[in-house]
Amino acid sequence: MGNYTTYQDRKTPRICIIGAGFSGLTAGIQLKRKLGLTSFTIYDENTDIGGTWYRNNYPGCACDIPSHLYSWSFEQNPNWTTKFASSSEILEYMKMVTQKYSLYPHIKFQTLVTETLWNELIKTWKITLTNTQTGFVKTVQFDIVITGTGLLKNPNIPVEFKPFQGTIFHSAQWDSSVNLSNKIVGVVGSGSSAIQIIPSIVHRVKELHCYQRTSPHVFVRNQKIFSKNWKIFYKKFPPFMWLIRFILFIKLEIFHSTFYPKSKAFKIAEQKSKEYMESQVQGQNSVNLRKKFTPTFEFGCKRTLFHNDYYPTLQLPNVTLHREKIFEIKNNRILCADGTETKLDVLILATGFKASNYLDPLRVVGKDSIDVNEFWKQDKPSLYLGISTNAAPNQFFILGPNTILAHSSVIFIAECQVNYILQIIEEMMSKGIRVIKPKIEIQEKYMEEIDTKLKKMIWTTGNCNSWYQNSRGNVTALWPYNSTTYWRRTRKLNLNDYDFE
Repeated sequence: MGNYTTYQDRKTPRICIIGAGFSGLTAGIQLKRKLGLTSFTIYDENTDIGGTWYRNNYPGCACDIPSHLYSWSFEQNPNWTTKFASSSEILEYMKMVTQKYSLYPHIKFQTLVTETLWNELIKTWKITLTNTQTGFVKTVQFDIVITGTGLLKNPNIPVEFKPFQGTIFHSAQWDSSVNLSNKIVGVVGSGSSAIQIIPSIVHRVKELHCYQRTSPHVFVRNQKIFSKNWKIFYKKFPPFMWLIRFILFIKLEIFHSTFYPKSKAFKIAEQKSKEYMESQVQGQNSVNLRKKFTPTFEFGCKRTLFHNDYYPTLQLPNVTLHREKIFEIKNNRILCADGTETKLDVLILATGFKASNYLDPLRVVGKDSIDVNEFWKQDKPSLYLGISTNAAPNQFFILGPNTILAHSSVIFIAECQVNYILQIIEEMMSKGIRVIKPKIEIQEKYMEEIDTKLKKMIWTTGNCNSWYQNSRGNVTALWPYNSTTYWRRTRKLNLNDYDFE
């Protein structure tokens, strides 16, 4: 671009934002609100905004974080209908905010970013774009890249289910054209999606077969419907929404203490989970059922689940819970290791996502032609504050490796990260900085700290196997501290942590 002192006109940097979910939208909104920048483009492979909330529309899909916290701090919503919002209501909220800040003209839909390639000579990123409708491929140049593709985007579809000859689909690829009425349906999985789907479809199907190797830890979900009067009150007294948000935030910060395996909070939480399960399982067969419903892993190893109808649903006469390993699949029949064989009309895979493959299918080629994704797969991702890496100058990540929360709203983390990225961009503009990347020694020291902290948490000390980990058993998804600590660490940029030119 020539003379980079033109950064001072606040219009020069061309910014590419990948993804139109909460992460990418947060970046776009704050670039306009705080820096007055409009020289950015958001690319998304879908036909509308929403990210994970666009892709996941299965029956019962909802957020397990309270709505007044799972929302933008600068756009609090007085019109939530329930304490825990459905996916459709969250998506409508996102669309409303996107329209308010006139982001739609900045978004290129049905456009997949397949590669970002750093050009060391001219200090820019070459972005390869593919139109998902036509297959047309083109390249464009940007000075800065903000990647907000998220961890939960690539469905995990185990290869052993490929031989199934009946109707089959993943929960994140829900086929609404399939009529489940009076069908024999199987659901594989015991995570967040599974415990929402199972109670939502049980009364429509003839038989429901649930395939779960282990039972989850489940708590009651204290759902609340907000009346018209509550909504009017929130509109008239916005500070009260701030108070509610703050109280929810503090409660969940306290909940974070349950992830320390030797803490009193951990023992209380594990006991509460057991007590809730036992309260839901009564009657003559309660001893056998409670044994079936008891998790084989410690509390906190996997995401804590909240649902009121899950346990009652599993005890209905048209529901069968299969604990044994699936031994073989023949046509549309599933054979388990205990010898049971079930013929299914429909098989639903609630088998989660390949969260450790954060960048896939995006290929990031940074300085010295380093393939960042392949480099990370060799061991584990390495980023400073989960935001930037020495291998990829001028590229920033939102809700990437080691920044997801197991206890609270990730939107809070996304806002912290975007505010930090904006500080970097502001410094680049005001000082005419062409290239910026974290110092390798600072990045390595930071990752050592994260690893040390993770070794003290239940995710690494318990009998754990979850999407929090990569194939080597490293916890690559979670931020080990509470949310407040992340806010404190990203509140103010220290330019001494970076190499720049």
